[in-house]
Amino acid sequence: MNLLVAILVLLGSFVMLLAAIGLVRFPDFYTRIHAAGKAASFGLMLLLLAFAIHFNTWLKPLLVIVFIFLTTPIAMYLISRVASRLKIPYWQRQK
Repeated sequence: MNLLVAILVLLGSFVMLLAAIGLVRFPDFYTRIHAAGKAASFGLMLLLLAFAIHFNTWLKPLLVIVFIFLTTPIAMYLISRVASRLKIPYWQRQK
């Protein structure tokens, strides 16, 4: 079990690191919120699963996972909609 917990923590941390790098490296607002929404919620899910396995408690971590996966897409949609209405420009590839 300790090996599984360690693997989940490492994978979750790696995915969260990729989300942070995506926030810094992606060229425009819309791709950055995609990195923040998708990768960060997946990394958090892996970390919460490691927590649930390690402490042998399942109800609270699973409820948090469900809450995150229900609210993150809605929040990202609303943030991108506001950005679109404010006419934040899309990234134009430099030729």
